[in-house]
Amino acid sequence: MIKLSQKVLSGLGKVPPMKSKARILGEDVVNNLPKKMRKKIGGGASSPLERTPNGDTFVKSKSVQTVAQKEEVQATDTKNRLGDFLIKQNRKLASQYMNDLEEVAQAIPEASFYRDINKSSTKELPSILDKIARRTEQYSERGYSGVIRDGVRGTIFLPNADKNYIKVVNAMKQKGYKIAKTYAEDKNGNIILGKDGLPKMVDDIDVRFGENAVPSGYEDVQMRFDKNGNLYELLFLPGPNYAAIKNKEHTLVFENFRKYDAAKITDDDGAKQIVKGIKKIYHGLTRRLYEDAKLRDMFGASKASQITFSKEDVETADNLFASLKTLYLGKYNALPPSKRSKPRFKDTERYKVLDTIEQNLRNVLALYKPID
Repeated sequence: MIKLSQKVLSGLGKVPPMKSKARILGEDVVNNLPKKMRKKIGGGASSPLERTPNGDTFVKSKSVQTVAQKEEVQATDTKNRLGDFLIKQNRKLASQYMNDLEEVAQAIPEASFYRDINKSSTKELPSILDKIARRTEQYSERGYSGVIRDGVRGTIFLPNADKNYIKVVNAMKQKGYKIAKTYAEDKNGNIILGKDGLPKMVDDIDVRFGENAVPSGYEDVQMRFDKNGNLYELLFLPGPNYAAIKNKEHTLVFENFRKYDAAKITDDDGAKQIVKGIKKIYHGLTRRLYEDAKLRDMFGASKASQITFSKEDVETADNLFASLKTLYLGKYNALPPSKRSKPRFKDTERYKVLDTIEQNLRNVLALYKPID
């Protein structure tokens, strides 16, 4: 703080009278203080320098910046800046990683690597920011490498990957890569502690085959390498047909079911059971699509005659979609008028979310409609 002389203060105009500190703090507060402090505080009018200015001023060598201006500068979205930094770093790492994967695949007869399939070798800014936002608590606990573990990624086609992926791992080790470690978690995503009280670390390899397959029927081996402190994800799939179905199912089915969770629809136990019933119908279809794609990639088998929903599937889905809206309509009608955000349930944000997800999933029903 710069001290101004009385002469300068006089030139700024008359100083308005100020209340004593005793009057500002209150007599009760002052009376409870030690005598020395009461004597110090109980004096007359405050010094001119004790007035509170409209805005603190920071004096620099060649510029002056107010608190408000400083706060405005600090309002820069640090997550965006972090995301941009990660993207630039990942793109540099991805270039060499793609070269290494290609060389390894060429040396293993069963493996195939295609540049076209690996064009998206880095996670982009919207995806990075979304993951940071969704895992804020984990980010503070685990840092970047503990949360965003697929910034650099690649895909290799490999039949029977659950048994053959070790061949690729051994070849990558010769290029300086090692299997990365990750936090051991229980089924609820909580970190498992070891006997020493520290987080238990395990190899970052996830073999999702057979009984461990995703409910949709999707199977893969997903793992991560570590090289010089940087993480590299590697995904093993049977072949291009399987990859095509994976992308299609992810967009049409998986993403829409995830929206039920994101909108907290499934926080209600009744709604959770209804959504579970809807998933069962769609997963019955996707399991057959994945199995068909795997057979075509592994054995060159022709595509199945037709994979569709049954008429019973469509009727059941209709009833479940209606039940979900009816459930939330009942919750809306149970609210007192003062608690309703809109005069009609159909005008509420809740209804709009339910309807949007339903229409998206109905597009899948139409795409794989029953054969008359």
